[in-house]
Amino acid sequence: MTATAVAALVLILLGFAVRRAGIIRREDGHVLIGFVLYLAAPALILQILLTQELEPALALVPIAAWSIHLILLGGMFLGARAASLDRRSTGSVMLAGAVGNTGFFGLPLIAASGDGFSLAAAVMYDTLGTGLITWTSTVAVASGFGGEGGGRREVFRALRSVLLLPPNWALVAGLALNLAGVRLDDMSEFVSQPIDLLAAAVLPVVMVYAGVMLEAHGLGRIWAEVTATSIVKLGIAAVVGVGIALAFSFDDDVFRTVVIMAAMPTAMMSLVLGTRYGVRSDILAGAVVVTTLLATVTLPVIRALIS
Repeated sequence: MTATAVAALVLILLGFAVRRAGIIRREDGHVLIGFVLYLAAPALILQILLTQELEPALALVPIAAWSIHLILLGGMFLGARAASLDRRSTGSVMLAGAVGNTGFFGLPLIAASGDGFSLAAAVMYDTLGTGLITWTSTVAVASGFGGEGGGRREVFRALRSVLLLPPNWALVAGLALNLAGVRLDDMSEFVSQPIDLLAAAVLPVVMVYAGVMLEAHGLGRIWAEVTATSIVKLGIAAVVGVGIALAFSFDDDVFRTVVIMAAMPTAMMSLVLGTRYGVRSDILAGAVVVTTLLATVTLPVIRALIS
């Protein structure tokens, strides 16, 4: 994982460099993420599900993801109250500390890191864990603590939208084909090769996108919130992940996968949704930048500690 994390950091810095050079603008970022969301990520999910054996323990992985999220969410809320943060700041630190970038960072990173992980568990953690968290809990917190409100109505509206996302179609199709005994090697090269090529593009495109969107202005004003959030998201979250993984009696690869996914950096979608509903985008943006960069160091350390 160390080599993959270092490569990810290089790609992030490369994305930042091409933006600074004017080759790719921040406004172009939606093209990169659209490619990943609608083409590359579904291919990666299909590739994983059509090359893995599904274990019964995988059914518990999304429950573990939700358990980790709720513990972190409650802890961040109590911490924000103890620090006397205002309502909008409280919502921001809750989202920054409790929702990880498991899809656009965690899944491709684990897929590229080789042995020692359960790729199927990573898919289940992201799609049925973080994916649903993003469009339910994240929306509820952002709309509840932000300026626009909306509450339950916004959650139901978001849930309707999430059903249309291609990664979820890929999850359903991949599970159905896997249970039917279909494997990627059994398919024609005209089908399997495009899937493999698109899947391989997820990590480099996402890391370049992260660099293109990197913005560190104004961190000095919010250093306390960002520092506290980074400690929780990159450190304490891993400890919570270990506790939950032990409680669910996960073994070996599934155990390591759950812990590493728990320790992923702050989700970019938390920034998008937080900005949409009116919580403090500066705190969320700062957390995304700092945790994404630091995760390239902390994740290999955590991986070594749980080996």
